[in-house]
Amino acid sequence: MAGSVVQKIMEPVDLKLGELGIELVDIEYHRENGEQILRIYVDKESGVNLDLCTLASRAVKEFIDSQDITYDHFEVSSPGLNRVLKKDKDLARFTGYKVKIMALKEFAGPRKNIGILEGFSDDYITIKIENESRVIPRNVISVIRLHPDF
Repeated sequence: MAGSVVQKIMEPVDLKLGELGIELVDIEYHRENGEQILRIYVDKESGVNLDLCTLASRAVKEFIDSQDITYDHFEVSSPGLNRVLKKDKDLARFTGYKVKIMALKEFAGPRKNIGILEGFSDDYITIKIENESRVIPRNVISVIRLHPDF
């Protein structure tokens, strides 16, 4: 259910925010402390502040409400220092930064990998850990985040 809600609104929200020069980073729709949360993460080269979050909220709220999505709280927020890197443009932007990659159980190597993002392709992510490059197949990665002490 949550995945279908996110899929349903992802592209239209991305387009509406893009018209304002705001990047859609991610959308979360889940239960938190017994309440349904709809959270939209946004970014902009110049940074995220309260005014930007308010602008983004106003730009998409009417559309979201027209989709009959049930939520108790609607939030627009910065992705934070440990932002998720989902898109290739995120990986390109943060190449050279320290990242934390969590791998699925199917991965033959360690599940937690922290190192400098060196590169990526459609099939692999490469990070440098203590002067050694580690290649991790994308199909075994559960999440890639910026590491807070980059």
